[in-house]
Amino acid sequence: MELADRIGLSPTPCGRRVKRLEDEGVILGYAARIDPAALGQNISVLVSVRLARHGPEGTDQFLATIADRPEVTECLLVTGNIDFMLRVWVSDIEALGTFIRDVLQSIPAVAETTTMVILKQGAR
Repeated sequence: MELADRIGLSPTPCGRRVKRLEDEGVILGYAARIDPAALGQNISVLVSVRLARHGPEGTDQFLATIADRPEVTECLLVTGNIDFMLRVWVSDIEALGTFIRDVLQSIPAVAETTTMVILKQGAR
């Protein structure tokens, strides 16, 4: 077990500690890291969204529209002069334009969007 080696424990006590952390809700789950380019998703962008209607109705309308959009991999409610920040993956610039124009800007609750293309992402 690589974790046990890295922290200097034998596998059995390490496994017990991991299990306890899972049971206590400290470890929420596990995930696979997917290479978006392997799925044809070559362009990553951040899209800031400012809503025209800030009540529950506008927020619910926005969230319901983007909930099932495969392009959106993250949706963050943020503070400041914008309301949401989206992480979006698309195959090309044409697909990005279609998503921005036909999906985001067609939501009545959306007042404004700003798109920033990610040129390079640092290692995690």
